[in-house]
Amino acid sequence: MQHNRQSTTIMADKINYGVFPNPLPPLPDAEGKTTYQVRHMPNGTMNEKEFLAHLKYHNTYNTIMMQSSLSVLRDEIIEQLRENKRFRIDGVGTFQMKVGLITKHDEEGNPIKPHFTDPNKITANDVEVQGVSFTPDPSFVKALKAKTSTHNKYGRGVAGRNTPYTREQIVEFLDNYLKENHSITRKQMQYALNITKYQAQKWLDELTAEEFSKYYGKKQGNTYVYYRYGGE
Repeated sequence: MQHNRQSTTIMADKINYGVFPNPLPPLPDAEGKTTYQVRHMPNGTMNEKEFLAHLKYHNTYNTIMMQSSLSVLRDEIIEQLRENKRFRIDGVGTFQMKVGLITKHDEEGNPIKPHFTDPNKITANDVEVQGVSFTPDPSFVKALKAKTSTHNKYGRGVAGRNTPYTREQIVEFLDNYLKENHSITRKQMQYALNITKYQAQKWLDELTAEEFSKYYGKKQGNTYVYYRYGGE
């Protein structure tokens, strides 16, 4: 008797990555050769609206209750962090407040990097909340690794751009982006140009601080959103 064997293939998610030279100036090896690193290359961001629509389409969850639960969770995390506690969600990870020294500005509005040589000179007026760190639960990382493979977005042997952009290139990018998208955030600029968050913020700070700047930033919640004058 002949038996038909049916093979089952488990589909793996393709994780996009790109190859880049280590930060400029390049970090060489012992022989002076440029070394490389890999970075994740995201395909955009799922926001809350899209997330709820995804749940509604693929599951039977009550999206109104889910939206309310997300709001309650956000407020509770903030409250506990303000109480100087870490906030752990089993199977997900732990949130912790990040504090640092306030960056002050000179009379012309240029940022002055904090510089203290005497710890006694640091007071509460010099410290601010600068963000939140997240440490994933080991089981969360394990689940993320499961059933995944990797894909080089640029192709084997090709390194992504890691050279500095010129001012003209940044201005051209911003003008084109703002024509289509009305506004931009530091994170959107960072991902669009494949640069670090520090480089993106540096360009935005410099361009909005110019005497006859074409751009300006406006704080919305905890995020600065940038516009072109006359385009809002």
